[in-house]
Amino acid sequence: MTIRLRTIWDVRAFSVTLTTFVMICSLGLQNLLIEPDIAYEIRWPGMLISYILAAPITYFIGLRMYEIHRLNVDVKRAAAHDGLTGLLNRHAFVEQVKDMTQHPGVLIMADIDHFKAFNDQYGHATGDAVLKAVARVFRSFCRAEDLAARFGGEEFMIFLPDTSREDGIAVAERLRKRLGRDPMAHEGQSLKITASFGVAVLDQTTQIEEVIDQADTALYESKHLGRNRVSAAS
Repeated sequence: MTIRLRTIWDVRAFSVTLTTFVMICSLGLQNLLIEPDIAYEIRWPGMLISYILAAPITYFIGLRMYEIHRLNVDVKRAAAHDGLTGLLNRHAFVEQVKDMTQHPGVLIMADIDHFKAFNDQYGHATGDAVLKAVARVFRSFCRAEDLAARFGGEEFMIFLPDTSREDGIAVAERLRKRLGRDPMAHEGQSLKITASFGVAVLDQTTQIEEVIDQADTALYESKHLGRNRVSAAS
């Protein structure tokens, strides 16, 4: 059995429980190893000594277990999320979508238009700010059950479970309009951000890799037709 202490309250409960156990064991040992009359006389001082020794030690052990748990959580989160935007990374996104195969839905792939120009003209710090701004917009459009990821470079992906093709196209269109509506203010610059979108349907008859290719093909079509638009796979 693995004990996980997730909160400070768990640490306190762990310390109280273990300290109580030590005190009971101390009382039992006194009765076993010492003459009854003497054991009766020293039972309360003995339990007090047990408490004074056990309470800080068990609390210290609990704190270390709590810190180890938090470290494990942070490591797992770092392994699954993009460090810049906080969205899922590509590997974690694909694996989580695979775990949701009982929920057919829609994949939306987006690529920031002319992103290289932001880096070339304004510097990589501005490019990073653009990526963060786009990630915030994507996150704001997600329901609790949706998945959003930075898929690589300036590409983003959303999986909308239990969503039809038409509704997926509508969500992508709202995303496109939201990105292009308000220029991003950064270091005195007003930067207009647009993106091109590709939409594809994932159901129980298709593999995630196949649908990603379909969304990518639809995205390429949006780029070919002039960018800042939504295209859907057949």
